[in-house]
Amino acid sequence: MKKISLPKIGIRPVIDGRRMGVRESLEAQTMNMAKATAALISEKLRHACGAGWSA
Repeated sequence: MKKISLPKIGIRPVIDGRRMGVRESLEAQTMNMAKATAALISEKLRHACGAGWSA
């Protein structure tokens, strides 16, 4: 059986760093939100063939 290369979803956390001090205060929160999003996508989303996503 031929192995199919399925597309992947990338989660990139982004913080607007133009204001001084804002970036540092939001890094942990933003990273946690990105990890939670990746977990949600991995658990709930499926390809048309039924395979799970790799986020």
